[in-house]
Amino acid sequence: MTFPKDNAPAGVSVDGSLAAIGALNDQSVTAVPLKPSASMLAAGSRAGGVSVEIAWKIYQAMIRHAG
Repeated sequence: MTFPKDNAPAGVSVDGSLAAIGALNDQSVTAVPLKPSASMLAAGSRAGGVSVEIAWKIYQAMIRHAG
């Protein structure tokens, strides 16, 4: 099956999509939101003994360096 290039969003390819889906089959990889929910930040704050603001900075750093 082929799709016209002008119908695909910029930077999207079938090969790239298949690689991303394949990575999700790896048990050490999981999909997470780019912006955590308030409850995620609160849980991170409690677990790390830090403020919610610091938990947010830690989350951002982890997302930037994932991959």
